[in-house]
Amino acid sequence: MGELGFLVGKYSKTTTPTMEDKRIHNLERLLLRVRVIIEEAERRLITNKAMVHQLNLLRKEMYTGYFIVDNLRCQGIEDKGHDVSHSFSLSKFNPSKRLFFSNVDTDREKDLQQVIGNLNNLIQDVNELIVFLKNYPPMYRQPYSMHLFVGMCMFGRQMEMDRIMDFLMQKEQSGTEGVHVLPIIGPAFVGKSTLVAYVCNDARVRNCFSQIMVINEDDINNQNLVDLKEGVTIVHQNTALVENERVLVVIEFSRDVDELSWKNLYSSSSVYLGRGSRMIITSRSNKVMKFGTTQALVLNFLPLEAYWYFFKILTFGSTYSNDHPRLESMAMEIARGLNGSFMCANVTSSFLRNNFNSQFWLVYLAQLKENIKRSISSFGEHPFDLMHKNKPMTWHFSDDEFVVYDKYRTCHTKEKAPRITLEDVVSRKVKYEEEFEVLQWKSQIQPYSSYIFSCLIQRAHDTRKEH
Repeated sequence: MGELGFLVGKYSKTTTPTMEDKRIHNLERLLLRVRVIIEEAERRLITNKAMVHQLNLLRKEMYTGYFIVDNLRCQGIEDKGHDVSHSFSLSKFNPSKRLFFSNVDTDREKDLQQVIGNLNNLIQDVNELIVFLKNYPPMYRQPYSMHLFVGMCMFGRQMEMDRIMDFLMQKEQSGTEGVHVLPIIGPAFVGKSTLVAYVCNDARVRNCFSQIMVINEDDINNQNLVDLKEGVTIVHQNTALVENERVLVVIEFSRDVDELSWKNLYSSSSVYLGRGSRMIITSRSNKVMKFGTTQALVLNFLPLEAYWYFFKILTFGSTYSNDHPRLESMAMEIARGLNGSFMCANVTSSFLRNNFNSQFWLVYLAQLKENIKRSISSFGEHPFDLMHKNKPMTWHFSDDEFVVYDKYRTCHTKEKAPRITLEDVVSRKVKYEEEFEVLQWKSQIQPYSSYIFSCLIQRAHDTRKEH
């Protein structure tokens, strides 16, 4: 039925559409136009900062518009034993999660009018942008399906990418000494390494720096900056810039930072690194903010509206979600329960795509709800929050059998990943009595990491402790 299938079907059954129906119809038409503009812009390398800012505003409003339309449609879907509006009523356990779990109808009319007005104003503002788009070179060839683009490219970090590029491309002021440092702060699995990998792969960065190297926290010492063969990964070397010794150093802190080690490293950097060199440090700890020579970049998980757009495209692929209203309503509810996690979105969407039927989705949704309730009741935290904090989490298959996930780690493409996947465990294809490793997810985007954890399947009568 396409983008307007929901309204076409609804109009065919009613002779007098309501004012809300008309507004939703107008909103869907606006969203289709906005989506064309944004997708055309995203396949081009736009360097004008005013145009980039306009696109970011338009993109944000598009996410809000799609969320409102899909949410209204899902509220009208009532399946036996599947009440979308009340399924995630567990927000009472954790008020901070209320946005994800509540589906309260606040002011439908006001929300519709506001997003339609915002989109109309933004479309008028970007008329010149549409004209100038053809002057910017394309970054990849068409045709390119949106779900492939989202699945294999960084999503929702355009503003952050621009901020880092400004830091790296900034010209050195005369008389300036020392290496400039940008801290990037954020929780586990929020995409810090992915964002930095995209920056390092940008042609503008590679043409600006003679070397780009990555240092792990465990390998920090003065010698690393002298002997690049020890403890340092060189991700790029530009021999054409051999006379320009500008170096980009990326340092990944995986735990609390040893301040003395940092001071030693930074003091030696001005000796070993060329003038105009830059450092990017990534960490989960706010303590590294004070190490920066510029304001830190803080990464948070996507807002609900953008996260739903991301999850919907990954889950339904080239299929229009509104052609499957029952599946769409369950997908929206599942997305609310994933707590904004990029990794969980990729893993879960893969499960749902491989089992594209309402029975599997309903069972998965029921398990998700039950396990969230168990985790909050037992540990006071969402299970995926436990995972992000590198704490053990459990997933109950039934009252007498459950699996414990623990000891999370990341490995790069050169390392050998386990053959057993998370889908094998969830679908009950494996029956191990001892601890074994599981491949949770292998990223299709840079830095192409594999995410692995230890796993232990237990029964309720088992005397071994969960943790």
